[in-house]
Amino acid sequence: MRGVLREEFVPDVRVQPMAANTLADGDDALRPGDSPAPSATSTPEPTPTPTPRRTVKKTPKPRGDVRVVTVKGGEVAFTIGAAGCRLVSATPSSGYTAKVSKNDGWIRVDLVQAEHGSAVFCIGAERRTDTWEY
Repeated sequence: MRGVLREEFVPDVRVQPMAANTLADGDDALRPGDSPAPSATSTPEPTPTPTPRRTVKKTPKPRGDVRVVTVKGGEVAFTIGAAGCRLVSATPSSGYTAKVSKNDGWIRVDLVQAEHGSAVFCIGAERRTDTWEY
């Protein structure tokens, strides 16, 4: 916003670029009127590019008994332990979708495609899984 506070700003000044020079032994500084000698420009050496490291995320191991149930609609994995059931993963087959229902003591996973569905249950108190095709 040029011109708003003009009295407080210094007018633009053009500055010529200059190169730094190394002083010879015994020379303290350049004298007035001396022009700096042009410096030789050197090409900087390329710095080596670090190789990217591949980081591997460690997946925590599920606690308890892992049960993998494969049905027409896909695959569902649960852990069953003293605390009950826990859903690890639900992977629907191509064209299927997953829907999860939970309540105290059980988990139901429905893998659905149009009129067909595969329901996979985990009943914590009984430490078992069950399936139902509909």
